Amino acid sequence: MIEGVIVKKLRVMPDERGFLIELLRSDEEAFKEFGQVYLTTCYPGVVKGWHYHKKQMDNFICVKGMA
Repeated sequence: MIEGVIVKKLRVMPDERGFLIELLRSDEEAFKEFGQVYLTTCYPGVVKGWHYHKKQMDNFICVKGMA
């Protein structure tokens, strides 16, 4: 193991629409004030809805398919 490297077990949250993985969270000691990073998939023909936030900034990277 390389000194200072943090190993984190990722939790996959699947459902009938695809899956979601939280990669980084701001409440983790190593990532204070970072925000959050998610990896998500949608199966073909499926739409995922948004949740309400008073203030939110999203950045997207479409790895495959169309957004």
